[in-house]
Amino acid sequence: MYVAVLMQRILLALPLVALVACGPSTRNGNGDDTTIDSGSGGGSSDSGGGPCTPSAEVCNDGLDNDCDGLPDCADPDCSGVGQCPVCGQVNDPEATPIALPDGQRSGTSCSTDAQCVGAMDSNNNPTPNCIIAPHGNDTTHGVLKECHASYTSTLDFIGFPQGATLTDTTKLLSVCLDIEHSYLHDLQIEVLSPPDTSGTRYKVALHEFVGHVGPAIFLGIPNEGDETGPVIPGTPFHYCFVPGATEHMFDDPNPTIPAGDYIPMEPFTQLHGAPLNGTWTMRVTDIFPVDNGTLAGWSVTFDPSLVTSCSGPIIQ
Repeated sequence: MYVAVLMQRILLALPLVALVACGPSTRNGNGDDTTIDSGSGGGSSDSGGGPCTPSAEVCNDGLDNDCDGLPDCADPDCSGVGQCPVCGQVNDPEATPIALPDGQRSGTSCSTDAQCVGAMDSNNNPTPNCIIAPHGNDTTHGVLKECHASYTSTLDFIGFPQGATLTDTTKLLSVCLDIEHSYLHDLQIEVLSPPDTSGTRYKVALHEFVGHVGPAIFLGIPNEGDETGPVIPGTPFHYCFVPGATEHMFDDPNPTIPAGDYIPMEPFTQLHGAPLNGTWTMRVTDIFPVDNGTLAGWSVTFDPSLVTSCSGPIIQ
């Protein structure tokens, strides 16, 4: 009788022993299993694959505090914080300022860049860009175009999800230039997107040529003594085109436009649907000769939430 009762108690205890044996191992803090370090602010999960308790991302502790798989500077939440770079921003400075082609045009009428292939000005300089003609008036402005030489600079983006497009144009935060020029009226400043699957490139005129006649308005501090010889760079100012700005460049009453933020002449909404990955182009055209200027660099800033990961380069 006693033996039978003892065996029955042993058999009843076996499932409990099995459950204890199969339960989670002891958390020893040495990486053998998932550990939440109460001193790190929480939100840490190691290679054990256990639960992660989200908390605010700390940008210099080596941990994925908010449990999104992106620790420290790789997390868009850390963009521009401490030692983390501004995620989504790319700067393209020139080692020395580049002289803008000054009024170089072939006179060839066009409606697309393709019609300017092989076009030359009177000095046999290529004029590959279809830009507004300098003799446009209130009726023909934006309609008459001809082949011009322009300054162009490209950035080849690779850091966005494959196939992603700009569906929310408020996430293009700014396009900026470091530029000087002795006559703002002469300039057309544009940014062009990569081509979409049909070959279409989306374009925004940040500043638009609206006719040559008008008061002298400077960008930066130009060198006015170089109009008949080699271009001598002046002092560029930093100008940004930002949808949330309060004035266009032409709205400013100063003879020299101060560095700062300005409304683009055309809205960024014209870039809606543009591919994010691929070649983005800055194009600056000096429509009319005599007055000149130089470009020292440009930059573009996208919202960090568009970027796949802030841990690597977004251009190549």
